[in-house]
Amino acid sequence: KTEKIVYDDSNEKEDFFNRRVNDGSDLSVRGAVEMTGSKWAKESSISSAESYMGKVLPAIMDVTLKQEETKSSPSSLVAQVESISVDDPNCVAKVTPERIYSMACHPSPHSLLVGAGDKTGYVGLWNVDRTPSSDKEDGGNDASDGVHLFKVHGGAVSHMEWNSSGSLLYTSSYDGSVRKFDVGTQTFSEVFATYDESSQYKDKLGYGLDQGYRYWIQYSCMDNRSSSDQCLFLSSSLGTVFHVDLREKGKITFNETLSEKKINTVSLHPNGTTLATAGLDTTVALWDIRNFGGKSMKSKKIPEPLAVQHCGKSVNSAFFSPSGRMLLSTTMADNLDLITDGHLRSGLIKKPDKRIRHDNRTGRWLSTFMARWHPHSLSAGNDEIFVVGSMRRLRSIELFNGSEGEIIRALDGEGMTAVTSRCCFHPSSEKLVVMGGSSSGRVTVAR
Repeated sequence: KTEKIVYDDSNEKEDFFNRRVNDGSDLSVRGAVEMTGSKWAKESSISSAESYMGKVLPAIMDVTLKQEETKSSPSSLVAQVESISVDDPNCVAKVTPERIYSMACHPSPHSLLVGAGDKTGYVGLWNVDRTPSSDKEDGGNDASDGVHLFKVHGGAVSHMEWNSSGSLLYTSSYDGSVRKFDVGTQTFSEVFATYDESSQYKDKLGYGLDQGYRYWIQYSCMDNRSSSDQCLFLSSSLGTVFHVDLREKGKITFNETLSEKKINTVSLHPNGTTLATAGLDTTVALWDIRNFGGKSMKSKKIPEPLAVQHCGKSVNSAFFSPSGRMLLSTTMADNLDLITDGHLRSGLIKKPDKRIRHDNRTGRWLSTFMARWHPHSLSAGNDEIFVVGSMRRLRSIELFNGSEGEIIRALDGEGMTAVTSRCCFHPSSEKLVVMGGSSSGRVTVAR
């Protein structure tokens, strides 16, 4: 029986700013699925997504990592490394149509929900623990494989991140917009977007930020100093970093030009004042954000950083560990660099404390590697761990000891059929779960 198509792929589509999906209006779950086009927007996939997002997800999000639980030590997480596997055929799924640019895992310790964003603006959410009984809860769509696909952006989804309770999912895109899925309201709302200086956008918070075709939002992340989950750091393709406060009417706290070239990532130290940037200018730079902002909102010249490391080639990412003790950078000079107490450094950082030789030459058709920390692996001075993709012929995901810079294990198996460029952990402090996304839109889960 042919399934009814509920979306019309008309050639006559309204042209929105920077080819965004709409004028910034809220998207319901149904509307976001319908935006995916006739290939995916069947009536069954819509009802399945509405059921999962509206019934199942609210039921699991109340149990979060914020609860006072008996937590295992990080040594037990490391001990689990040898026992996790990628051989289960049910732990591989096609989550997005195109190359995966970003990944995030819902924080629920009782249900595994993996999110991925691709190069064309699709966001896929995969209920990994889907069972026949959960199929019925999802509207009875056996064909979904637990994957729910949404179209919420017009360009690559550069970053996605859940808040700590799992009630909000933020996504940012090269189309210059940031959207928030709210489990409570069941809407994908545009909370921020950049615009040019056209008069019709004068009342928009991001008015005047967009500088033309060479400008896009390269990266975003939540400001964890704010308990409201409504503050964001963003970086652009033209070397600017800005902070957006979405509370009340919203404001841009600062907007600073920190480089003449694209800034790939920003990362705030747990001290709340030291910001690390990394990008196309081949440097990792450390800044005191207390020196940013002021009445002018945007400085005319690049301010002086606290410290700088010259890496020789473009830097894909630089992230502080959850403890703040280590700064981890991934460079196109085929290195993973670890700097100890980077927030205390000043001037020129001549060399990292640990340098790991690592093939990061992913080429044109693969997303770049970005080594990421486990968000909750540290306790009482024990080691933090991080994950990164691998270019080895025997496809694998690599786990490293953060303090020593030594590889713990290269995860390989039947589920590893391609290079997983973007990897992350489930944030659980008790159970080790690792996932990686490939350029074919597939996600592999190791547990």
